[in-house]
Amino acid sequence: MSPNRKYLKIVSLLQVVIALAALVFGIIAFTGMNSAEGDTGVLVVLSASVDGVLYLLCAALSFITAFMGIQGANRPSALGSHRALSVLTALAGIVTCIIGGLNQEIPILGAIVVLFGLAAAVFDTLVRKELDR
Repeated sequence: MSPNRKYLKIVSLLQVVIALAALVFGIIAFTGMNSAEGDTGVLVVLSASVDGVLYLLCAALSFITAFMGIQGANRPSALGSHRALSVLTALAGIVTCIIGGLNQEIPILGAIVVLFGLAAAVFDTLVRKELDR
């Protein structure tokens, strides 16, 4: 196994952990804000709910990208649309960072989703170049 395939597998395994964190954060955003509706305004509840949806989207895309990356690291011909989904994951993370910034939070998890989405896309490209040689 080449170093790039190993790095793709490591990035993909770390994406599973990040996806679990985004899933938990998205669920907390939904359930926590529903119980705080009486104490806060409607706009705060709505923006937190949108933030929760975006984190759940990041989690779903990260899970899909991670499992495709793990499979593609073992068999590069099975990468398929991994690179496109990695870029889509990074874009969803960017939108999550923007919405999180509007909610006056520090969107560290969104930034990590962006970082690992882009890393997965880069290593996907390197593995495909190795396959073409």
